[in-house]
Amino acid sequence: MRHITLVLGLVLISANCPLVADTQAPGSTLTLTPAVVLAKLKPGQGLTQSLHMSNTTSGTFHFDVEVMDVVVKDGQRIYVPAGETEGGIAASAVITPGSVIIGPQDQGSVTVTLTVPQRTELRAVVVYFRGKLDTPTDSGTVGLGASLGALITFELSDDYSFKAVNFSASPQTATTNQVVSHELVNSGSEVVVPKGATVILDDSGRNVAKSTFSAHRLLPGESVTFSATCPQQLKSGHYRVVSSFEYDSRIVTAGGEFSVP
Repeated sequence: MRHITLVLGLVLISANCPLVADTQAPGSTLTLTPAVVLAKLKPGQGLTQSLHMSNTTSGTFHFDVEVMDVVVKDGQRIYVPAGETEGGIAASAVITPGSVIIGPQDQGSVTVTLTVPQRTELRAVVVYFRGKLDTPTDSGTVGLGASLGALITFELSDDYSFKAVNFSASPQTATTNQVVSHELVNSGSEVVVPKGATVILDDSGRNVAKSTFSAHRLLPGESVTFSATCPQQLKSGHYRVVSSFEYDSRIVTAGGEFSVP
């Protein structure tokens, strides 16, 4: 099974020549919207989704569009070409049109239709826009490439479950505050997007600080480290961490300890 690594929602630039100046200027970007789509379906049902690419650079880009399955292996996402995964969703994709040419200060759109198999363990695909500058480059240079992906996730049941498996703490320094982290694993069969908060207690049990964790999307089987920074410098001593994470009325608590010299 071949797999490809992408960065979703970010432009991947590859070139052996300098970038056109105003592709780096403020407001000069390639933007794919929506970047993430959540579809609540039943097995066998289909989804039709339009995606829009905006080009505010001075160049003309040619994008070929393909859909790949998102597979979780050893807790991490990999992106697999359509038809190479049992129960894959990407193989059903109908892309209209299959490629678009977008000029400066212009926008192009693509419609993707997907059908969820009756039996599948997958819950996501990526719609991958593989692009290059369509205009000629100077002699002896290589064309600029830009690739973006939109993530489409599927909710097929109410089997939401996740757990905290590891705790870690990055030491406080003279210039950085204490950082506490929990690794969360999606142990269910559906996508979860937990949000959380943490409280830091001193040896007497007094609440000395609290902070929040940024939400992250976890596919089934995926693991992600959630980190929060203490809002202030802590005095020397021993501390206890009490954290909670919530999604769809499911609450997971986690804890840990650390010391500040």
